[in-house]
Amino acid sequence: MRFGIKSSKLDCSPLTFHYLCRKENRFTMTNTSQLLVYKASAGSGKTFTLAVEYMKMLIRNPRAYRNILAVTFTNKATTEMKERILGQLYGISIGDKDSKPYLNKLMEELNMEEAEIRQRADEALTRMIHDYSRFRVETIDSFFQSVMRNLARELELGANLNIDLDNLNALSEAVDSLIEKLDRNSPVLYWLLDYIDERIQNDKQWKVAKEIKDFGRDIFKEEYIEKSPALKKTLADKDCIKNYQKTLNELKTEAVEQMKGFGQQFMDTLDMNGLSVADFSYKESGVAGYFLKLQAGNTANNILGTRVKDCMNDASKWVGKTHKRKNEITALVERELIPLLNEAEKLRGKNNRIIHSCDLSLQHANNVRLLANIDEEMRLLNEEKNRFLLADTNALLHQIVREGDPSFVFEKIGSNIRHVMIDEFQDTSRMQWDNFKLLLLEGLAQGADSLIVGDVKQSIYRWRNGDWNILNNLKEKIEAFKVEEKTLDTNRRSKARIVKFNNDFFTAACEGLNEKYREEQNKDCEELKQAYQDVVQKTTDREEKGSVKVTLLSKKEVTGYEEDTLQQLAQEVESLMEQGETLNNLAILIRYNRMIPLIADYFDKHTPYRIVSDEAFRLDASLAICMMLDALRYLNDPDNRIAKAQLAAAYQNEVLKRDLDLNTLLLHDLEVYLPAEFVEQTVTLRLMPLYELLEKLFNLFQLSLIEEQDAYLFSFFDKVNEYLKDHSSELTAFIHHWEENLCSKTIPSGEIEGIRILSIHKSKGLEYPTVLIPFCDWKMENSKVSHVWCAPQESPFNALDLVPINYGPAMDESVYHEDFLKERLQLWVDNLNLLYVAFTRPKANLIVWGKQDKAQGTVSELLAQALPQTSCTEQETENGNKVYEWGELCTTQAEEEKEITNKLLVKPEGVDVWMESLDTQIEFKQSNRSADFIQGEEVDQQKYIQQGELLHQLFAYLRTTEDLSTALKRLRMEGVITSDEQEKEIEKLANWALGHPKVKEWFTGDWELYNECTIISTYKGKVKTQRPDRVMMKDGEVVVVDFKFGKKHADYHGQVRHYMSLLASMGYSHIRGYLWYVFNNEVEEVV
Repeated sequence: MRFGIKSSKLDCSPLTFHYLCRKENRFTMTNTSQLLVYKASAGSGKTFTLAVEYMKMLIRNPRAYRNILAVTFTNKATTEMKERILGQLYGISIGDKDSKPYLNKLMEELNMEEAEIRQRADEALTRMIHDYSRFRVETIDSFFQSVMRNLARELELGANLNIDLDNLNALSEAVDSLIEKLDRNSPVLYWLLDYIDERIQNDKQWKVAKEIKDFGRDIFKEEYIEKSPALKKTLADKDCIKNYQKTLNELKTEAVEQMKGFGQQFMDTLDMNGLSVADFSYKESGVAGYFLKLQAGNTANNILGTRVKDCMNDASKWVGKTHKRKNEITALVERELIPLLNEAEKLRGKNNRIIHSCDLSLQHANNVRLLANIDEEMRLLNEEKNRFLLADTNALLHQIVREGDPSFVFEKIGSNIRHVMIDEFQDTSRMQWDNFKLLLLEGLAQGADSLIVGDVKQSIYRWRNGDWNILNNLKEKIEAFKVEEKTLDTNRRSKARIVKFNNDFFTAACEGLNEKYREEQNKDCEELKQAYQDVVQKTTDREEKGSVKVTLLSKKEVTGYEEDTLQQLAQEVESLMEQGETLNNLAILIRYNRMIPLIADYFDKHTPYRIVSDEAFRLDASLAICMMLDALRYLNDPDNRIAKAQLAAAYQNEVLKRDLDLNTLLLHDLEVYLPAEFVEQTVTLRLMPLYELLEKLFNLFQLSLIEEQDAYLFSFFDKVNEYLKDHSSELTAFIHHWEENLCSKTIPSGEIEGIRILSIHKSKGLEYPTVLIPFCDWKMENSKVSHVWCAPQESPFNALDLVPINYGPAMDESVYHEDFLKERLQLWVDNLNLLYVAFTRPKANLIVWGKQDKAQGTVSELLAQALPQTSCTEQETENGNKVYEWGELCTTQAEEEKEITNKLLVKPEGVDVWMESLDTQIEFKQSNRSADFIQGEEVDQQKYIQQGELLHQLFAYLRTTEDLSTALKRLRMEGVITSDEQEKEIEKLANWALGHPKVKEWFTGDWELYNECTIISTYKGKVKTQRPDRVMMKDGEVVVVDFKFGKKHADYHGQVRHYMSLLASMGYSHIRGYLWYVFNNEVEEVV
């Protein structure tokens, strides 16, 4: 595991012993408690039901909130649930009319009088408000985080444990660290070189850092986490991968050569009898082609066609009736070739399975080793930084539970939890369920009911380890306890026609996929049928309203499918607007985020309508932020003329509102176009801490004058603050962090007027009057699934406990056949669920575009098969498009804003905010007394640090002699210089030393400068670092200088010569080296 913690024995307490004793006999007890499972299809009032179930327990016992744990998957859902429960309790207690449905439901199910329910609701609300910390509605991540903090002492986690939410950033650090540590003695280097060589042989790029990081994400997958301990034991043998590859390559070679032998034997028989392939029926396309393919090493199942099958027992099928040597060939076929064909076919299936299994197993074998090394490197980094990844909490708890001490976890997280309520259960992972089941069973054992709410059809987060099979397989009992399943089968969101269309469409789509499965496997796909068994919903809409329109575009269009889809989308929006629809009632849902800029750009160029998307509100879309980053780039590298020009152009055109062309600016001195104060203070600005520097830049460039920037700026400064918690103010590192991570962060789009566009994944839980879905054509077996983690059962493939296997048809013909069927079913359900989520978002109108595509396995194919079984009428347009329509457009009238009398449900009004930064005159510096305390008193009672060390640090800050006063201020600010007298003395010494003619030349500012820059080299296979004091370059000449503050020594020349040698090995010529004896004011050239 990569937790970065020490293992610790978890001791049993008396409470634990009591629990263990109870655990032995509790399942033999008679229990009336049960697990209630709600199957809640889209729009069926899931949140209402959850709130009612929670409030039922509170009405029975106003203190019950102390014993209830309710979890969901997002902060937004958590906030909504808390607001709903508190708001409705208050509404019931005051008799608010909007809470009447909740009151009626409670009266019906509890069989209690209204007055008593209102009184108990008031009591429960009062108790919860005054005991709010025990009102536990949490995200699943925050719950597990609290568990880890409660277990910190027993697991020997540090007191200042840093829980990191960013898995990918930690992964990137681990990969970079692993690569930096490579040397000639590192086995990882040779494994990496093998991987690179393998990629080159497959015509892929040799630069592998990005690919390794992408592949490295698998360490967060549960199937890898569960098997990784055993895999690591196997990998402890450094030759295991090499031996694995050798064994499988030999096995494959043997199988291939055996099948090639059949092909060669066939051709030899033809030569001996003066025959050729042309003498046989269908030539290369017939039975002769079968042997040619074997000879070429092709053993796939598709080479056994109908023509070859006909030839297996019928010699007449081998040769044409009119062939002049028909009898001779027929005799040869009966005597030699039919037995050869049958023998080849007898072995082909077996050998084909071996060949595919070997190819698939070998494809990522090198990656397995690298992945284990990445995992270990991350563990070391986590330990070094006292960091714990939130993604690891599930795995660690699962490990504790699995290794036999679940009771201890129960004790530490609070033995007062009796009722567990889990929302969005279809998104729960296998490990999360195992961990939660511990609490759930304990509550059931004590006679307390628990509740689960979910919908398999809306499980679309498998890439986050969500497993819909858990909900799908919850049957009549969970261990000894009863499971009662209820279905919320009434859709309260959508108009009647939308509900009826989805009922018919998904029933037909599910049956179509099941039929395909049945044809291949000769049995029904029970998991798929069970997942969609509750797809049919009722409706509360008495009138049959709403509309559906699905267009399958023809390939006949001259403009092409993509352009035609965009045109039709824009035309449909125009038509909707003409019929009275409003922009905010429209939502465009897309499968892939990459389509958002394409659609937004088309609408921007061809329509007057604005597209609104969170993805469009990236931080790098802010002009003010981009100006600050260009300023940082220029301060970090004064020779960066592009950054300087962009900064000048933005300042002149966007802040000062002058219309200046960038080319015009480049022809002049750019500093004229920048704020004078910025130009004057560049040296000072470089020395400022990052956060204060950004605030200063905000003021210097008057960024407050640029409109609509405040939301971006608030978010940006928050992100900078977060960054500085774990990083320094060094500009190069922050600029890199911006370009790699921060620039793509987004801010919420808010209530901006426009058409919403978002991914189907982000639309889950939302609803819109009219939904438009373009490009409904993605693959049912998504090509993005690169590999599947498999645990092979057969020898010798199981020499590795876990192997990543490329998903594809080859899996079906290998030892991974069952894994292939399982993954294909997962992909079918994933993509059918995406379609379900998308089609159930509209309240009134659903408009879809796909394409007429003969390619199998696409959503468009599914649309074409299922649409005729709905109530839609089909018609074909002049250009060949097929249009399926039902109903008339139902425009949504603007609802009058009703008065809300429940003060806990009143939405807060928006308040205008703006960014403003004020300069501070406060200066922080170290006191003389604290300096004395830190430095200690020397024997000769010196109060200040040695002059040589101080001058060395001072010269490291100097680019030119003009920087002296600024550098002295920096040292004063840092507390290195602690008094005015010391500052004057050091300034006098520095001016005297810098007065040397040769030294003065070095500090003119004419050189490209590298102060205290590290040179990395290798010596005897080990990485070494060297840091010359000053390296300068100009006109092809390189000068390296080492500062010395003591007496002359011959060894110093050798040190400078070593620097010169390193620079020469880097490709530089015309190198000169010097020793500068500062206190002697002498300069010696090293030859």
